[in-house]
Amino acid sequence: MTHVSAWCRKAALAITLSQLAQASLAQPADPKPPAERPPVSAQIVQQKLKMFDKMLNQSPVAARVLTSKNEQAHRHFTNARELVAHARALSTGGQLRGADALLNEAIWEISKAQQLVPDPGSQQAGERARFAQLEDSVAALQRTALIALPLPNAQLEESTAQTRADANILVEQALVLARANKYIEANKQLDRALVLLLKDASARLTGQTIVYDRRFANRREEFDFELAHHRSFERLVPLAMLEFRPTAEALVLVERYVAQAREQRERGEALVGTDPLAAIKSVVDGTDSLRRALQAAGLVVPQTMQSETQR
Repeated sequence: MTHVSAWCRKAALAITLSQLAQASLAQPADPKPPAERPPVSAQIVQQKLKMFDKMLNQSPVAARVLTSKNEQAHRHFTNARELVAHARALSTGGQLRGADALLNEAIWEISKAQQLVPDPGSQQAGERARFAQLEDSVAALQRTALIALPLPNAQLEESTAQTRADANILVEQALVLARANKYIEANKQLDRALVLLLKDASARLTGQTIVYDRRFANRREEFDFELAHHRSFERLVPLAMLEFRPTAEALVLVERYVAQAREQRERGEALVGTDPLAAIKSVVDGTDSLRRALQAAGLVVPQTMQSETQR
């Protein structure tokens, strides 16, 4: 892959030099014609073709792509094969520059396939980093539950206590999985725990239990539900700011997303009487902006809840 990167850099440099040459030609003060691009040698093309033979047929990348179920990765890999075959035909006919250009395109296709089917080591590292972020967010919400004001009645208090207990079980399961280096499974458990803890935090901030999955009798009821959902996220922003103390750069992002969310919510409130569907969409978009604000502040919003806010 180091050879591939070197060729990509050379290709990018050649494009840049070509563009500079064309720009200088467009200026009337310079009567000189642009310099011709250096010829592509048969040796370079043959080296690339030999490298592609191994990469497409004998490399770990080929093995991962061909055994995966990712159709898009298969498509990129097939495109690379076709480009290499065409390049080989052009090379045989002496059209070296055209062959070299096609091989550079094939490099891009293979890199896209590789991104879609990463090697297990890279994927494991990414999941490990995500586990650390999720663990911090879970700990922040657990601390919030300990210092939060009591709920207005015993029934709600019992309900949220059970929610926190369920979340704690999921966290313990996640820790066990992480110790076994099963970070993908561990992160799924932390995602579920975060959903529960976010609902508990929302209940404490609003004084009522928030339910995120239900059907509606009419559009107005759906709008009211989405607005309550939006408000629950809105109240979580100051909590995240206190817990994570974002940097000045992150604070700018948080304020931008919160302002955007406010505009989207106000637009929805103005539209609900005349266009309920547009009003609902605007409030849901505002909730998504608040989710971005929470993430900018440092609170990881679980993937399952992200999908719900983007319905």
